[in-house]
Amino acid sequence: MSSFEGRLAMRQRRRALILQPIKWILLLGVVGSGSVYGLSAAGFIEWNSEHKLESLMFWKDTDHASTKGTALAAGEGKESTKQSVKPASTAMTIALASPTAVLASTPTSTPAVSTSPDKTSTSGMQVISQAQSIVAVNANEKVWLEHAGLIKIEPGKLFSYQAWLTEVSKGKVPEKKADELSHVASLLYEAALRAGMQVGERYPHQDNPDYAAAGFDVNFQSDLRDLTFYNSIDVAITVGVIYNGETPVVTFNGKPEADWKGPKITVSKEVFAPESIALTDFTLAGQGDKRSEGQSGLLVKVFADRKNDGKNELIYKDYYAPHPTVIAKAPTAEELKSP
Repeated sequence: MSSFEGRLAMRQRRRALILQPIKWILLLGVVGSGSVYGLSAAGFIEWNSEHKLESLMFWKDTDHASTKGTALAAGEGKESTKQSVKPASTAMTIALASPTAVLASTPTSTPAVSTSPDKTSTSGMQVISQAQSIVAVNANEKVWLEHAGLIKIEPGKLFSYQAWLTEVSKGKVPEKKADELSHVASLLYEAALRAGMQVGERYPHQDNPDYAAAGFDVNFQSDLRDLTFYNSIDVAITVGVIYNGETPVVTFNGKPEADWKGPKITVSKEVFAPESIALTDFTLAGQGDKRSEGQSGLLVKVFADRKNDGKNELIYKDYYAPHPTVIAKAPTAEELKSP
């Protein structure tokens, strides 16, 4: 082989060594581009047209690259015109327990009271609290108490006397007399208070009625004044009614924990004697005096020892103002003569 041919062969080998890496680089570029396009078409990645080669050359403009990345991260860059393929979502129902503000005078839409007999086992039931009437009841009121004996108050539910009355009134009920309905409400209220429930709405009378024990008077007026209380003791309560002769006793029955204890409720009373007022009534001329007896006033304080530790807490007060004794006197002869 001549020296010329030797030099030519050496040049070809050098050219091959130089072109061989370039071929591999071009091959990798083609394969990579196809891979990116395939992944983009499949929806696994998105290619932003603004991501040009210059944006990847961080050595040229470091500040620009950093700002651009921040803008893209903040969602300020232009959105890709090609929508990405997203996996189909599976239908799912999620129940979220959100607190609902409920006015004491407005019963919840979910019935908190059952007016039908409980068909589940009553074994283990115990009397949690009771309220005994201070007067006997008539036949009409006994029917209302019979309906009340079917009440069941679930834990965490608000009981509304108005809602209960509306529900039972869909069936056959006796005449609705204000005093009788208020008497039943008073017994339920006392039993609820002694069970440790939280009272919402409750109104006393202007004068303490004869049928209501002091401190547990409820003045229920249909569609005007309700009685509500909240079962906060985490025990389902079934109302019961028993009789001591003609006197009813309303009981709250349930299955509390073994160490559960209800609050101790005590009542104090302070009596205020009525004043006497003397008036001259000219219409009584020649007839003599007349006297209208007054009525003593009463201040009632109700205390609760919630933890049974001897610490009484004043929970509310009821005040019934005294009514004065009025003495109407006939005018004297001198008073008749005066102009």
